[in-house]
Amino acid sequence: MDSRPNVLWIITDDQPRRSLRTMPHTWRLLVEPGARFRSGYAAVPWCGPARASMLTSMYPHNHHCFTNNTLPKFLDRGLDQDTVATRMKAAGYRLGYYGKYMNAHRQMPEYVAPGWDRWVVRISGKLKPYNVDGRVIDVADDRQASDAYAAERAAEFVRTQTQRPWFMVFAPTSPHSPYTPSRRHRHDFDDVSWNPPALNEDNLGDKPEWMRSLQRQDRDRMRRHWEGKLEELRDLDDQIRELVRALRATDQLDNTVIMLVSDNGYMLGEHRLFRKEHPYEESAGVPFVIRGPGFEPGRVNALVSQVDLMPTTLEVAGLDPDEGRALDGRSMLTHLRSGDWSGWRRRLLCENPNLGWALLREGQMVFIRQYERGGRELYDLDDDPHQMRSLHRRVDTDPYLTRLNALRAAAGLELRALER
Repeated sequence: MDSRPNVLWIITDDQPRRSLRTMPHTWRLLVEPGARFRSGYAAVPWCGPARASMLTSMYPHNHHCFTNNTLPKFLDRGLDQDTVATRMKAAGYRLGYYGKYMNAHRQMPEYVAPGWDRWVVRISGKLKPYNVDGRVIDVADDRQASDAYAAERAAEFVRTQTQRPWFMVFAPTSPHSPYTPSRRHRHDFDDVSWNPPALNEDNLGDKPEWMRSLQRQDRDRMRRHWEGKLEELRDLDDQIRELVRALRATDQLDNTVIMLVSDNGYMLGEHRLFRKEHPYEESAGVPFVIRGPGFEPGRVNALVSQVDLMPTTLEVAGLDPDEGRALDGRSMLTHLRSGDWSGWRRRLLCENPNLGWALLREGQMVFIRQYERGGRELYDLDDDPHQMRSLHRRVDTDPYLTRLNALRAAAGLELRALER
């Protein structure tokens, strides 16, 4: 019998890092027995491009899917022919995808990506919202009911795939607006407070010029978004509990690697900004948790990215992640097992070519370069975790810019060498 571990990815949608603590089941079942990364980042903090990065282990400057019209560009470039799915399928794994795949799926509603044995994918829009193995069906006109459908099918996959190793993605739309929590949880966070230190930052003089004229966000509107996210996450918390129960009931939990990550964070008025796509911690940073057999639990300070999911998954399956194409990400497997992160990357890239910015995280320093709109910023997250006092006028940022530009032009082994 093939004893290689199963791998489960859980990809949430628009989840801020700080919200993870409000999910009690997830905290008990995944975070406490797993490795929780304090510095997990999106390759690009935007839904569709981030998902392209996770599936291919490419940064956006290499996959060129820069907007949320993602799937057509992904297919035009032939990127679906070499993904984590095609490689895991070739390695003998059974594959299932449940939930949101990639933005702009509605333009090709009957499409099924190569590699997946089971394909239960939500199509945006209220009518006929799911593609089930290539057949478009009507499930529900409520997004929360739609997520519940994906979760139930995912749990069914877990219960029936006990004879060979599997790789599954569960990708709910929670906690994405407009918020539709279930009746059970729709009042769990009524009137929750929202007052982060950077909310409607008073002095934007250290920020790029285009930001200095930003109007303040409506505090109550931001609070309502926070409430909606937390209530949807309680539904997701229940769904994660049921997935873990299915794993435990079939004696698979101790042989399954579970990776939880979001496609991007979310800004709710910090620095007067709203939504995602921006180069600040609330947007670029994502929850990032990994639990697995023999993995050392605890809080980890290492810099990790969404592009690391694919190489880690491939190595779990016994594959060489770079066979055929060198990946931009690096496998975490050895470090997860040992708990020793010395020798890991020293610097990390996050970028958004669509808005013309990139950031370099190096130790506790974050350097931001806004190429299109102009501006440099430099923050020491130890002294200034909310990024309210840029040091770019007092510190020479040219060395940071040189290293950032090199990363933005590199791929594969060259890119990973530049991270050291």
